[in-house]
Amino acid sequence: MDDHKFPDVSGLLVTAENPARNDTLGLDHARCVALHNHLVHYAWTAEGRPPADLKNSSKTFFTTYGAAAEALRERLDPSLAAFLDAALLPPDGSDGLDPAPLSVFVSGFCEPDSFFANETADLFDEPVDSLVCLYYPNVGQGGGSGGGLFYHQGYHRAAVFMNMWDHDYALPLAVHQELWHPLETVLSNWIELIHLGKTQITPSPRDEGGRYGSEKIGPWEWLPYSEAQVSACLDSWEQLCQAIETRISQIISNTTSDAMNLARLLDPAVLDAASVPDPSFARSFLTRARRPLFRSIAPGLVLPPADAGGFMAVQPFTGLPRSHHAIPPVCLFPAAEDEPKFILVASSNPFCNDFRAITADSVVPSQVGAGIYSQSVERNAGHDYAEEGFWLLLPYSFESNWDAIDGARKSDGSLIARERLTDLFQHGYKPFGGDYYRPQRLERLFHCWRKLIEQNVWTVGPQGVQGILDTFKEAGTARWKDYVIPPTW
Repeated sequence: MDDHKFPDVSGLLVTAENPARNDTLGLDHARCVALHNHLVHYAWTAEGRPPADLKNSSKTFFTTYGAAAEALRERLDPSLAAFLDAALLPPDGSDGLDPAPLSVFVSGFCEPDSFFANETADLFDEPVDSLVCLYYPNVGQGGGSGGGLFYHQGYHRAAVFMNMWDHDYALPLAVHQELWHPLETVLSNWIELIHLGKTQITPSPRDEGGRYGSEKIGPWEWLPYSEAQVSACLDSWEQLCQAIETRISQIISNTTSDAMNLARLLDPAVLDAASVPDPSFARSFLTRARRPLFRSIAPGLVLPPADAGGFMAVQPFTGLPRSHHAIPPVCLFPAAEDEPKFILVASSNPFCNDFRAITADSVVPSQVGAGIYSQSVERNAGHDYAEEGFWLLLPYSFESNWDAIDGARKSDGSLIARERLTDLFQHGYKPFGGDYYRPQRLERLFHCWRKLIEQNVWTVGPQGVQGILDTFKEAGTARWKDYVIPPTW
């Protein structure tokens, strides 16, 4: 990214060390303007357009829409108006192309006649003019009725709705405050996606399609995974291993936390024998993560067998016929041998069509083993896929008593439906953008499990984490919060 003609925003990104404004007195408009303009600059210059054309532009919401925009000013909180006074709209390109969308999720500012979402506000008993549809959604990214980035002027918080159904998960805001974030947090997440290499713009023509043949969103590509995501997952895995090893060293006197096996989880030849695609996220992780000396990484879940025959025996999907661009689900961490197998029917199967039981004579196995499976994707189809994602397949479901205080829940706070065997630790509605079906990232599961160990929710013995798969049933009790990963992108 060519930043030398535009202010650096690295010190403005929201991180744990540099948090967002934590009050409801107004929008942090200076910080948000800088982050918004950074995204505009990236989208403009990544297609090879002259930075000077943008630098010399004075297009903003008010200068672009004139009297129609000015008529709204008195209904806007002063801090939001200040943001709209300084946040840039890209100029019309001399090359005849429309300006690139702001991100893969939203295109640009809503026009004045659709700026206030008072019908939605009234439906959820929010005050008049409290809800603003600040950015409208991209076509192809859930851009149906009710989509966009919504900003609440009373709480000064934002959330992305891919479609009208998302309203039900996030409104009224007083009930779902954990799903709404300062605007600078949302913008920082979108910039992080660029830094990770999960989203990017290349100078190639927009109509050429993505590198795997998938449709672009304007010039934007949403990639299956990135090298930075592999590295982040490896770091998270290492932290989990060290947390378990520390506990083991505390209970075995002749062991120290420094004792470790430096071998990798699996040799590439083992993955070749099991038909694990190269390249793929699962292969990158399994061949670079170290194999610890303990066996059990979570209750009832163990390390993958190190030999080819053993590894292939726990893979129900990798040997199945598949289309050229399909990446199969890989059983990364199988259940222990004494744990039961179960039937994975179409309604509970989270994988792409090549690996679903959709016909009577399907080759998809009727029984599969429980475990942590990588996400399957069709790289040439759709948006919002995630090879870095996972599904925890369990041989039982959770009760869904919608009036109960306790119960297994997803990150958005909604209860896990009874027929879903794979939704524990998953997102649900995504306040930073994205559809419900994109799975949680594996790195965040490792972070969650590490906390369960460090907070003594799970116990550790000489062979690693103790317990059986039934331990996860705690997610359906008063301890459900221990089994929820906080909302993120």
